[in-house]
Amino acid sequence: MKNILVTLALLFGMLASTPLSAADPPGQIAIFPSMFELSVGSNPVNQSIRLKNLKQKPVTITTDVYNWTLDKQNNLQIIPGTPQSLDSWMIINPLSFTINPGQEQVVRFSIRPSAKPEPGEHRAIVYFTEKPEQKTDNPAVQVTFRIGVGIYGYTDPVRRSATLQSIGFDAASGSIKAQISNNGNVHSRLKGEYSVWEKGTFPGFGKTDGKIQPVASGSLNNLPVLAGESRIIETPLSLPGKPGSYTIAVSGEVNDKRIEKILP
Repeated sequence: MKNILVTLALLFGMLASTPLSAADPPGQIAIFPSMFELSVGSNPVNQSIRLKNLKQKPVTITTDVYNWTLDKQNNLQIIPGTPQSLDSWMIINPLSFTINPGQEQVVRFSIRPSAKPEPGEHRAIVYFTEKPEQKTDNPAVQVTFRIGVGIYGYTDPVRRSATLQSIGFDAASGSIKAQISNNGNVHSRLKGEYSVWEKGTFPGFGKTDGKIQPVASGSLNNLPVLAGESRIIETPLSLPGKPGSYTIAVSGEVNDKRIEKILP
């Protein structure tokens, strides 16, 4: 039977570690840092990414760098590089390497603009892709990984100007939907948390009551809203199955503008 190659992808901002094979427990490859935000000007910028193999066998990895954007469904999309995209200015080394069990590998990159950087944001994503084994104990399925580290380069003058147009709970999808318009020249994010309370039990923002706890809580989806775009960012909720009325409290910020909302 031919091997079936399955690739697991973990993308920018969304990045840290991921399982490598069906037989391995989660967290078998560690990557640090998971994202970069760098000032880019006329001088070279040098940084490094550290990978550690927590598996019990060697892993061989290839490195690629791309330009990217987000499509209408908020999925990352690889696009051709431009004279102003960060990928066209990057030198990265090594491009292929093997990490033995328990060992680390440092991947270094340098940003050397070949043109004068325009003000605002320049992006790239570095993909680390596992090479499939030539031989495997499981002849049917082989699972590999692909991990993306997002890199944002900022050139002055940077203009951060995003607005939360609306936020509410959509019962049909069971999610919090936030519409954000970004008129700046760099990306923005909705950062914060939500909590779900039985109706009438929410103690108020900044207040705690050890006797009453929320029925659910979590972090808001902090997917980036790119410059010049308006996006609806969804955060799915996991609500209790029993019928009832709830109050959803949202606390966060967009570009350091504080947001505190109650969503019935």
